[in-house]
Amino acid sequence: MSETVEALIVGAGPSGLAGLRRLREAGLSVLALEKRWDVGGVWLYEEDPTGHSSAYRTLVTITSKRCSEMEGFPFPDEWPDYLPYALVQTYFRRYAEHFGLLEHIRFGEEVIQASRTDDHWQVTTAAGKRYEARYLIVASGHHWKPFLPTYPGTFSGESYHAHAYKDPIQLKDKRVLIVGAGNSGADIATDAVRVAKSVAISIRRGYHILPKFGFFGEPTDVLYKKLVAPLPRFLHRPMTTLTLRLLRGSMTRYGLPEPKEPLFYTHPLVNSELLYHLRHGKVQIKPGIAQLEGQKVHFTDGSIEEFDTLVWATGYEVAFPYLPADLVPVGENARHLYLNLFFLKEPTLLFLGLIQPNGCLWNLSEKQAALIARYIQGAYKLPADVEAQASAYWEAHRRRYADSPRHVWEVDWYDYARQIDRLVRRHPLRALSHA
Repeated sequence: MSETVEALIVGAGPSGLAGLRRLREAGLSVLALEKRWDVGGVWLYEEDPTGHSSAYRTLVTITSKRCSEMEGFPFPDEWPDYLPYALVQTYFRRYAEHFGLLEHIRFGEEVIQASRTDDHWQVTTAAGKRYEARYLIVASGHHWKPFLPTYPGTFSGESYHAHAYKDPIQLKDKRVLIVGAGNSGADIATDAVRVAKSVAISIRRGYHILPKFGFFGEPTDVLYKKLVAPLPRFLHRPMTTLTLRLLRGSMTRYGLPEPKEPLFYTHPLVNSELLYHLRHGKVQIKPGIAQLEGQKVHFTDGSIEEFDTLVWATGYEVAFPYLPADLVPVGENARHLYLNLFFLKEPTLLFLGLIQPNGCLWNLSEKQAALIARYIQGAYKLPADVEAQASAYWEAHRRRYADSPRHVWEVDWYDYARQIDRLVRRHPLRALSHA
C-alpha cells in the first residue's frame, strides 16, 4: 500500500521545512520525506565524512541572525549575531515544533526513485515504502555531492574534499594547502592557522572579501539592509564597493590580487578572520595549480612547494539521483526553470531552495514556498509567455554573473525577494480546501 497526498517534499532541511509550513498553511495535504533522523539538512552535524552534512565543528553562519530568521519566528535575543551550526539546527527543530510540522515528516525515508505517471508521482524509499502525490517538491539541497577538479599528475599525500573536513584536529602539524577560497575554504584556512605547521590557499582569481562587522559594530548584512538596499538598484554595487574600501582598504594590502570582476559578479566571501591572518602572515596565498607530483604542487607562477594535506574547497555538483535524468535541471536543462522554481518540462515538478543568494537562503525558501502553495492551490498560474520570460531571465543572468557551474544559481537576495513577494501579494490564497 502507498500513502497518498497532494504534494511530497523531498528533504526536511530549512527549505523542506519552509515548504511544509507554507503548504500546510494553504490547507494542502503534504508530507516531507527525510533520510536522516532529524530536521536541519546540512546543519544537522554528523561525524561521517561521507554523509549528507557538510557541517564541521567550527562552522558558523555567514549571514547574521537578523537577516536570516524565518517569518514570525525570530531568533532568541540572547543568541549571538552569527550562529554556530548547533544553534541553527536547534532553531529549525524549534521551528518544526512551533508550526506543528514534525507529524508531517517521515524520518529515515531516503528517496531512491521518483517517477511520473499520467496523473501523479510515484516515490519509492530505501526502506521499501511507496508514496504517491500530484506534485513533487525537490528540497534535498545542492551542497552534498563534492566536485573534485582534475590536474596533471597525482598527489601522494593526504587529499580530501572540504565535505570530509570535520574538525581542525585533522590538520594538526600538517603543511596544508586549501584549493579554493569560497566560504568553506576560508573557514578551514582560519581553523588550520591554530593547529597546522603551515597554511596556504591556492586561488585563480581575486576575491571580494566582506568582513562580518562594519560601522558601529553592526553586522555587514544588517548595514546593507538599512543603508544600501533601500537605494535605487544602480547604486547598490558602487555604494557597497565604496563602503568596503573604507572598511578594509585594497585587497592588495592582504597579499591578494585585486578582483577583476565587480562586486557580486561572483558569490561573496564573508570572513573577517581570514583578513586578519593574511595581514599577520599566517596564511600564504598561492596561484592556481599547474601540476601535482608526489607531495609537490607545481603552481602556475612556476613555484613548487611540498604539502602534507590538500583540502579541495572546490564546491559541489547539483545532483538529484532519484529523478529521471531528463528532469534534472543541470546544463542546458537549467534554462527550463522559471524563477528557479518551476520546471517547465514537467509542471508538477518544483524545486525549492535551488538558489545561491548573496544573503540567507532559508527565508528566501519560505518566500518561494508561499508561491508554490499558491501554484498548487490554483491561485497562481504561470504566465502565458513563461518560456520567453525564462529565456530572457537566463540571458540576463549570463551577463550579470560569472560563467561557472557554481554561479548558475546565484540570485540577488533583495531583487529575488521583491519579485516573489510581489507575485505572492497579487495571488492571495483561496479559502482552505482541507487540513
